[in-house]
Amino acid sequence: MLLFFLALIFVSSVKADDDEKKYSALSFGSSTSDYIEFNFDMAPFRNSFSLCSWVKKVYTSSAYPTFFNYYHSSSAGEIWMTSNGVYTRVLNDGGLDSYRSSFSHPAGTWFSQCVTWSRSSRTSKLYLDGKLVGTHQTSDRELYMGGKLMFNRLSTSYSSSSSFVFGGQLYQFNMFSEVLSAGDIKKIAEGGLCSDMEEYEEIRVLRWEDILARSRSGSVREVAATCDWKKMFRVSQARLAEVIGQLNKTEANRKSLSVQLNETKVDLEATKGKLEAAEDKLEATEAELEATEGKLEAVSTYLNQTEDTLNSTREELETVRGDLTSTKGLLDTKTAEQKKTAEQLDTCSGTLANTRSELEGARKFENITRWDVLYTEPYFHKVFTEELYEQLTSSWDMLRKLVGVNVTDGVVDHFRQYHTESVCDIIDHLSSSWDMLRQFVGVEMTEGLVDHFEDTHTGSECENQTES
Repeated sequence: MLLFFLALIFVSSVKADDDEKKYSALSFGSSTSDYIEFNFDMAPFRNSFSLCSWVKKVYTSSAYPTFFNYYHSSSAGEIWMTSNGVYTRVLNDGGLDSYRSSFSHPAGTWFSQCVTWSRSSRTSKLYLDGKLVGTHQTSDRELYMGGKLMFNRLSTSYSSSSSFVFGGQLYQFNMFSEVLSAGDIKKIAEGGLCSDMEEYEEIRVLRWEDILARSRSGSVREVAATCDWKKMFRVSQARLAEVIGQLNKTEANRKSLSVQLNETKVDLEATKGKLEAAEDKLEATEAELEATEGKLEAVSTYLNQTEDTLNSTREELETVRGDLTSTKGLLDTKTAEQKKTAEQLDTCSGTLANTRSELEGARKFENITRWDVLYTEPYFHKVFTEELYEQLTSSWDMLRKLVGVNVTDGVVDHFRQYHTESVCDIIDHLSSSWDMLRQFVGVEMTEGLVDHFEDTHTGSECENQTES
């Protein structure tokens, strides 16, 4: 029942609108003097447009029945439309002419013819009865400005040629400043002669009612355009079915939305609880964050102090490194000195060993001579003086008390320690050997001189003493 009332309301509204409007078409005569011509500001169509009109062929003798031409001195066919499709041009480009075979409408019947063009896409399209029948790529330029709009003729250059006379009827010729969609063009065609243009008012620049108000030449008159109510009713039924379908979808969507809304409410309650828990957790986190910030500040202070300490320690380490380098140099020097000393000690040890060996050999009785005393420190390399001579002779006089005593190691060591005389000199108590030395008073006791006494004046004094 609801749908029935909706249908009645819809049909009543259509009928009411129809009663308020006057549906006037223009009928053009078959003479070259029957036309409409005027200037119009084409700036809104400079880069794009849509042109739609209802066309009825009546006069069929013309080869190029031109019902509209936008003429410009630089382009006679800037926009050119014929009822048989021989010429369908935009920017004087004949690309759409090749679709003339699609124009199969019989004379005396209305059909919808639309052309669209866009410079940005460089595309022109041809629609017949709401269907796309042809597409063409145009040049990249604007529509020429300053031309003249002509109906039922091509241009003044062909004004005397009947080959371009349309001689039919036009209705709802409109130009739009934008490219209409394929859906819009289909909607206009399905609406028939009763199609409503109100929804396109903002872009409908060249309007049919303005063309009706223009002056006319020759036989151009208004005739009634009868709406096809059966077709209109079928269109209305289709629209109503579409509306009902949308309402059904809307009801289904409403129920679905209601279920979703209830689910959303449950989700919201759950989310609310989670949000409250999250807020509590956020507060706790903020408290922890504040505590952490305090700790971070303390750590930052400690790190700064540590950095200062590290810098100070680094400087101290540099100083220690310098000291270590100096100490290493000293150690290297000391090591070299110690090495040299060790070498010297080795040399001394060798010398001492040799000396010890020599001393061991020297302690043997047969190696001792009376002259060895001259190697001792008081005499060797010293100038032999009278005093030294007296010292030698007085020392031997002391030995007279030992006549008849066994000369042992103890006796010799006693004289070595306390009197520093030679054992052989103790045995040799004769002063005659020393008398010879008087002649050397004032002479330095050198090794050569001592060797002279040993080689010349004794072989082994002890043996000489024995022989004596």
